[in-house]
Amino acid sequence: MMTQKEPVVRLLADLVAIPSMNPMGQNVPPDRYSESGVASYLREYLKRRGIDAESYEVSPGRPNVVAFIDVKASETLLLEAHMDTVHAEGMAIDPFDPVVKDGRLYGRGSCDTKGSIAAFIGSVTELLRRGSKFKYNVLLLFVADEEYRFMGAQAAVRGGLRADFGIVGEPTSLAIVRAHKGVTRWRIRTEGVAAHSAFPERGRNAVYIMGEVIRRLETYAEELARSKSDPDLGQPTISIGVIQGGSAVNVVPDSCWIEIDRRTLPGEQIEEILGAAAAKLGDLPHVRMDPPYLSVQGMSVAEDDAVVRMLSNALARGGTNAVNTVAPYATDAGIYNAEGIKTVVFGPGDIAQAHTAAEFIELDQVKKAVDVLKCLMAA
Repeated sequence: MMTQKEPVVRLLADLVAIPSMNPMGQNVPPDRYSESGVASYLREYLKRRGIDAESYEVSPGRPNVVAFIDVKASETLLLEAHMDTVHAEGMAIDPFDPVVKDGRLYGRGSCDTKGSIAAFIGSVTELLRRGSKFKYNVLLLFVADEEYRFMGAQAAVRGGLRADFGIVGEPTSLAIVRAHKGVTRWRIRTEGVAAHSAFPERGRNAVYIMGEVIRRLETYAEELARSKSDPDLGQPTISIGVIQGGSAVNVVPDSCWIEIDRRTLPGEQIEEILGAAAAKLGDLPHVRMDPPYLSVQGMSVAEDDAVVRMLSNALARGGTNAVNTVAPYATDAGIYNAEGIKTVVFGPGDIAQAHTAAEFIELDQVKKAVDVLKCLMAA
């Protein structure tokens, strides 16, 4: 069992103690709802260990951290994880006071995904400290805004990210996620005419219009549930997650909007995704679809692909049975695969603990992840 004295546990505890909640588009204090504190810590941590690390903003106050370990190898391995977490309101524990108890470290982000960050850095720094020879160049990338708009990964790709294969750190219980769904999100708006609620006939109620939009989208969701199934990932889905409209109870609402979450299968294109939804609403007046603010493709890596085989072999050498699986959620891996970088998802922690009121990670899994990654990278 790992203890607080071990470097990777101290690193993980330090990361959890620094709030890095995603603002999710809200106007909130930047000192807690930003990745900047974690980015500064990681940059200095790596530099103290002889690894040149830099950070750059993907939007104001929202940095990525990147470090490259060049061993003059012919191939480069990307190790990527996100620094942001979901909010911490209403947690049953102190979210930023990392406590180790019964082999678990508790705190917001411990599982999703600061445990992966710690394992990635821990494996690399231990190999460097021992003077081990690396099989690959290693690109460490820690990104902002995975929980909302995936801005960090998209900025890295726009900036010319180059690697031959990659691992995105997420809580997979050390299973290899080789395929997952994508996600597209956008808003639909209805436009009304305001009036005093004593004279509703003088206005046009945007909420009533939205009611018909919702009914049609619910029918569309049922159609998708009956649509052709992907052998690994099942059917695509659509869900309305947010609704907002009106200004006061005594005013006929002149506007209303909903936010759509469409989970996609590998190969689905943005044009067909939006076109199908628009077709369901085409004859409704006073309805407008915003352009999507997020669209990440699904991904699928073959079971016999090199990156899956390499990681499976490393798991076996580390004494852990390799499990290949798929997931219904989306990750940054979809962005990298779309750029031709064969990337799988792998990391310590149980996805069932992500975003929970008493989030924790099993420290033995962190240790195993470090061991597996060392087996993967060491020549």
